[in-house]
Amino acid sequence: MKKALLIILATLLVGCTAHNVQLYSKVDHSNKTVTVPPGSRGLKGKLKQALTQEGWKLAVDRGPSVTEGRLGRDTRIKQYSTFNTRYRLITLYRQYDYCFDFTPAINYEISFIDNYSGSEVFTIDGSGCESAVVEKFKNTLKGIDK
Repeated sequence: MKKALLIILATLLVGCTAHNVQLYSKVDHSNKTVTVPPGSRGLKGKLKQALTQEGWKLAVDRGPSVTEGRLGRDTRIKQYSTFNTRYRLITLYRQYDYCFDFTPAINYEISFIDNYSGSEVFTIDGSGCESAVVEKFKNTLKGIDK
């Protein structure tokens, strides 16, 4: 009876894990700088630890806001924010339960953006154990799709 219950619970846990990876371009590993959100709670903190372990330099603030343009007959002025890093990390997540290893079970969305081009490099979304999400992020960052 206990064995059957464990098998059912393990099946339910595996069935609740889903990761959707969208790759748009490759990460340039010659410039490992990334702007990250402030704080260290939950998935955000784990992703920042993973980036640091992989040799990335983290920055929390973006660069200055720039206003430039031309005055005259055809006045054109534009304003934009700059970033001092090559990439930017954006995360959204919500814990909905605990996994068998007592780590948080989360719904999440991760976006890794190239600040030079303004385009997304990759996105990952889904649900699962926080540790599996971090592993999926690290593999995607390295270009390993498992």
